[in-house]
Amino acid sequence: MDKFSFDDVGVKVGLEIHQQLHTNKKLFCDCPPIESDEYTKKFQRRLRAVKSELGEYDPAALFEKSKSKSIVYFGNSKSSCLVEEDEEPPHNLDEDAKKLALVIASSLKSNIFSEIYPMRKTVIDGSNTTGFQRTMLISQGGFIDVEGEKIGVQSICLEEDAAKLLGDKGSVREYSLDRLGVPLVEIALEPVEGSPTKIKKIALSLGKLLRSTKKVTRGIGSIRQDVNVSVKNGGAVVEVKGVQQLDQLEKIIEFEAKRQHGLV
Repeated sequence: MDKFSFDDVGVKVGLEIHQQLHTNKKLFCDCPPIESDEYTKKFQRRLRAVKSELGEYDPAALFEKSKSKSIVYFGNSKSSCLVEEDEEPPHNLDEDAKKLALVIASSLKSNIFSEIYPMRKTVIDGSNTTGFQRTMLISQGGFIDVEGEKIGVQSICLEEDAAKLLGDKGSVREYSLDRLGVPLVEIALEPVEGSPTKIKKIALSLGKLLRSTKKVTRGIGSIRQDVNVSVKNGGAVVEVKGVQQLDQLEKIIEFEAKRQHGLV
């Protein structure tokens, strides 16, 4: 392992950046995106897996269903309403969030679609009361310039953030509704070969571009990276979700690359 070289091993990393947008209301209702540890309402649900439009069950949904979890939600009337509780249809899409997503897509030279439609991603872990996440494909293609190298963009989506996990013990999982429905932009980059330091520079450059809009939320939890790591000669792509700090990014890539290399 002392002779481990990222160039020789052929480490390839794909980044997915999830950034909260700083708007006055949530994506599909008029509630302000504020967090509070004071809760005025509480209710319980049990989510079940259902077949997709193709008539098939999502394997991840079946896995979560097998845990037989009871989901308890806590909310504050100032930051959540019947939409978050899945007791009322979603309102119109927030125009400010849509415009900001289009600005970000334009700054990355991405090809914006002429029409945008909400889609549903199955989510059965309880982080969304509906059992799915609403997401919209804004654009595809484009690039970001990092020290003279063009790093390709696969896609840019506008979606709603998940509920905040409060606890998970035994057969009960608890969530706060404060964060559920907050506008979120997801940017998926093309896989890149290189060292963890190079990948960190890419993430840092994209973060600077997003902050230059002055319309993104700052602080821990407001931006998260999903990191897809693989090595050549048989290494499977492994996704590490929810990396919140850039200082963690290099170590995660290094450890996962070494782990995969040891298995090949």
